[in-house]
Amino acid sequence: MEDSTNDYNLMVNWLSNPMVKEYYGGLNNAVDLEIIIKKYRPRVLSESHVVACIIEIQGEPEGYIQYYPIKSDEDYDLKNKITIDFSKNNYGIDLFIYDEKNRNNGFGTIIIQLLLTYLFEQKNADEVFIDPQTWNQRAIRCYEKSGFTPIKVIEKRELFDGELRDNLIMSVKSKKTLAIT
Repeated sequence: MEDSTNDYNLMVNWLSNPMVKEYYGGLNNAVDLEIIIKKYRPRVLSESHVVACIIEIQGEPEGYIQYYPIKSDEDYDLKNKITIDFSKNNYGIDLFIYDEKNRNNGFGTIIIQLLLTYLFEQKNADEVFIDPQTWNQRAIRCYEKSGFTPIKVIEKRELFDGELRDNLIMSVKSKKTLAIT
């Protein structure tokens, strides 16, 4: 993602779309250019630990993905519900694909596998986490196809449309980490 009006406007349009808001942000989540710039500019300018990326499919911007190191329980808001070895190089990821025509056809799995390859090979990640809401079965299936395994449901973890929702914490370990354990 770049520090450009174009990229920020893409995010405004995407995050204003009810089909995206249903899964990412919530239907009652207000979005405008000022809110988007305030949230994403620090990520784009490397002033945040979160790295923001625009997903392109066949050269067209079609979604958003981000990754970030997890160094403490606070970084991933686990409230001590699961144990993560913070001496390891752990990452979290989040994403959405904007256009409905690019969903349910394997693009999500490919995108996640490309990011996992980058994180494991270039960032030397030991383990990568993702945290879909439990009702988002399409996302959970995609993450399982990408190699993630469920760890635990954390009840009332994420505020979504004014109510606390349950998240399924999932992870995938690098092959080098699996070989050591």
